[in-house]
Amino acid sequence: MRTYPRFTQETLPQTLVLANGAFPTAPTPLALIDHWILGKEGYSLTCCDGAVNKLRRYTDRLPDAVIGDLDSVSPALKDLLAGRIQHFPDQDTNDLTKTFTYLHSRYGKQAITLLGASGGREDHLLANLALLPTYAPLVENLVMLTDEGYFLLITEPSTIDVLIGQQISIFNFQRTPISLGGVRWPLVEATLPALWCGSLNCAIENQITVHTTAPILIYLANV
Repeated sequence: MRTYPRFTQETLPQTLVLANGAFPTAPTPLALIDHWILGKEGYSLTCCDGAVNKLRRYTDRLPDAVIGDLDSVSPALKDLLAGRIQHFPDQDTNDLTKTFTYLHSRYGKQAITLLGASGGREDHLLANLALLPTYAPLVENLVMLTDEGYFLLITEPSTIDVLIGQQISIFNFQRTPISLGGVRWPLVEATLPALWCGSLNCAIENQITVHTTAPILIYLANV
């Protein structure tokens, strides 16, 4: 049984990936970026293609790497980034998948906080959410942090520390049996008929339990 703490800026993974959605505005994701800008030990930041343009509007510090087909990066910025660019021109995968594949090939499985994957175009958001479970073989731990909460990738029976009253949703793209305890509407080896059916639940205990045999997403809203 794996245990996850309540994620805060102190406990979130320090390997940051910035996607090309809306740039974060909430205190916690901005604090993580600020830790990296200030050179706090353990922090790194990799940009998915055009996300580097948005990062440049926030800070002069260059990301540790920029991954993708580079169709969204200006020529002048490409010159400035020089050896930090990892160019993958194929169109069979998107820049987020290229980034996770690159990080895994270079560093192995890591705990990663994904920023900037929501907001912007809704089709990009839906594609990103559908892709997250496919990254299970590539990561040790994956948290997609938004301004409103976070998505947590769960791949095995787990307990998650929460606050009573915290809003919780569960998304199983593979429609395999799942169990969810410590919530107002528990599930026991349930195969949800549609993706939306696990949404809008609520914690009634300080820890919820999840049982799954396939990668799923748990969303926890900010309190």
